[in-house]
Formats: sequence, structure tokens, C-alpha cells
Amino acid sequence: MEKIKWLEEYLEHALEVAWLEGHERALKLLDRLLYEEPGYGKLHQTLGIVYTRYADDDKRAEQHFRMAIRFNPELADSYSYLAEILKKDERHDETIEVCMKGLDVKKANKSQLLESVGNAWELKKKYGKAIKSYRDALSHSAELWNCKVLEESIKRCKRKQK
Repeated sequence: MEKIKWLEEYLEHALEVAWLEGHERALKLLDRLLYEEPGYGKLHQTLGIVYTRYADDDKRAEQHFRMAIRFNPELADSYSYLAEILKKDERHDETIEVCMKGLDVKKANKSQLLESVGNAWELKKKYGKAIKSYRDALSHSAELWNCKVLEESIKRCKRKQK
């Protein structure tokens, strides 16, 4: 337990360093830890965050999010992060697949994952499936702004169906 607490603090520190000092120094810190703990899922998730948010390297970020999921399939945020990268890259089928797997994870942001599924279906011009996904996302959301976004997405798809 002591070891995990230390690792978690180290990962938080690395994210802070990335934000304050830039990604190069944070990656050096994390690379040292990667040598010691190559199978620690949360480490790969943190590396993915640094690569996508600070280093603008979605290819490497994708690799690390996939490793995070492989080593710890219960890391709910890794599915959302990976889905965002796939969505940007217009890999809609993969986005749907990742999000659907993520829905089975405890503590997953189901509304966000289902919204991403809806986006993918909409971009594939499968508006009926998109509307269903947006409605499912709506049922998992309790935030007013998010509900409004989802309702507008449903209206947009209905207009596109005509």
C-alpha cells in the first residue's frame, strides 16, 4: 500500500510539472518510473495525458492509453481519453468499440462515453443510432449544461435525418 501511495504522488507531481514547466521534464520523470514499473496502468494513463495535453503527440498518447487499459481495465478515464483521440482521428468504429467497452467499467463517465458514441454514429451518418446514443447519454447526465448539449445533438440529428 505504501508503494502505491508513493507512485500516485509521483504521478500527480509529474502532471504538475508538465503543466508548470513543460512536458519534457515531466516525461523524463515518468520514463524513470516506467523503467521500474512498466506494467502499472495508472502510469501509462498519466503518460498518455502528458503526451496528448502537453506534448501534442496523440500517437504516443494512444499507445499509452491502450497500455493503461491492458494493464488495468478498470481505469475508467483511459477509455474516455482514448475515445477523444480516436474521434479526432476520425476512427469512428474504433471510437464506438472503445466507448462500449468503457461502459462496463465501474466509475466510468457513461454520459461522456455515450455522447462520444453518438458523435461517431452521427459522423457515420447513422442518425437513428446517434439519437439513441444521445438519449442514453442524457439518461446518465445530471448536469444542466450537458443535458442541453445532448438535447441539441438530438435535434441536430433529427434535422439531418430529413
